[in-house]
Amino acid sequence: MAALGNRLKPAAKYLIVVILAVALFMRLDYVTNYKFPEIKNDQYYYTVMAAQIIEDGVYGYKTETPNAKVPPGWPLFLVGIFKVFGYSDMDHTLTIIRVFNSFFGVGMIFFLYLIGSRLFNRWAGLIAAAMATVYGPYLFVSGLILTENLFLLLFMAAAYYQIRIIQDNRISDHIIAGALAAAATLVRPNTIVITVVPYLFLWAKHKKLFLKQILIGAGAFAVMMLPWWIRNLITMDKFILLSQGSGNPFLAGTEPYFKKSIPWNDIDYDHQTELGLERIKAGLKEDPYTWIRWYTTGKTKAMFLRGIYAAHYFVYLDYKPWENVLRMMHKFLVYWGMSLTAIMPFIRRPYRFLAVHFFLFLGIQLLFIPETRYTLGMMPFLMLTIAGVVTDLVIYGRKWNEIRRSIPTA
Repeated sequence: MAALGNRLKPAAKYLIVVILAVALFMRLDYVTNYKFPEIKNDQYYYTVMAAQIIEDGVYGYKTETPNAKVPPGWPLFLVGIFKVFGYSDMDHTLTIIRVFNSFFGVGMIFFLYLIGSRLFNRWAGLIAAAMATVYGPYLFVSGLILTENLFLLLFMAAAYYQIRIIQDNRISDHIIAGALAAAATLVRPNTIVITVVPYLFLWAKHKKLFLKQILIGAGAFAVMMLPWWIRNLITMDKFILLSQGSGNPFLAGTEPYFKKSIPWNDIDYDHQTELGLERIKAGLKEDPYTWIRWYTTGKTKAMFLRGIYAAHYFVYLDYKPWENVLRMMHKFLVYWGMSLTAIMPFIRRPYRFLAVHFFLFLGIQLLFIPETRYTLGMMPFLMLTIAGVVTDLVIYGRKWNEIRRSIPTA
């Protein structure tokens, strides 16, 4: 077994090229051949917003007046696509965006491979990358005109450089990680919670506060965010750290088990966060068991187990046996991934980095409406944890076999 592992080791570094090629082919095949339905809801509003920025110079989501409901990362990417490729033939332009999404997805898989290789070994990176390649939701979102693909690429890139900070603590990695975390935050605001992670690990490792490095990383983050902050000060007459669009999903999340108890026709849409807080306080006072359960296991089950976020892709696939395999894969990742994420940090140090990211993101998402779509940023950490455990078991099994064979028989 050891000899086989040694023979395969040189080939492992080339397997990632094969995996990335397969990942790109699967995504391009889907986005260029499937006849997508007409875009609506957020997908539609993002395209309208991009056209409005170009034609009227107004940065406003769902309105013709300026606002800061969504951060600028994804809208400005669409503006760039529209300016280069035009948008008079919107179907053609949407296909181009989906092609870019496919490359973003492949980039995310590559960083997943790098993270697994850094934390564990090359084989763990390959296993995690292979899982992400065929994971149904990641194929599905390649066809959506939404933030997921760009966010996942930037998020995984930031996580990779955070690992480099913890392991090597080089100034250049602090700068890159800070800039990437800011870029990801400008696409999905909740990414800001991960910025403290590498410095917590550095402190735990060295029992020392690396103030210089913290300031450098924070400076890189601030430089990337500065144009957005300045724009908001000038246009909105106040400092807005991230965005103003979180009130609606926060209020929508205060509806335990989807009982439709929110009077949407009568609410003040400018004070949704305040109303949400009032509902939580009242709920904890009147029925604490239901509300605590909803904000822990209830929302977790709703996000991860209510379904799988892959609708159009399964229609395009049109092959029930493989669809069933992908559904089973999703449940395997959820059940085993979560269980191992809770256990393995107490056994081996590399798993702690993955667990902290997973539970940080889970904690943030539990505050809002439990959409299946929100799990996509957490699934890579479950994949990496499972991949790490698989390779650890193989290594331990190999060592045990070598020890057993070295013991002389009577």
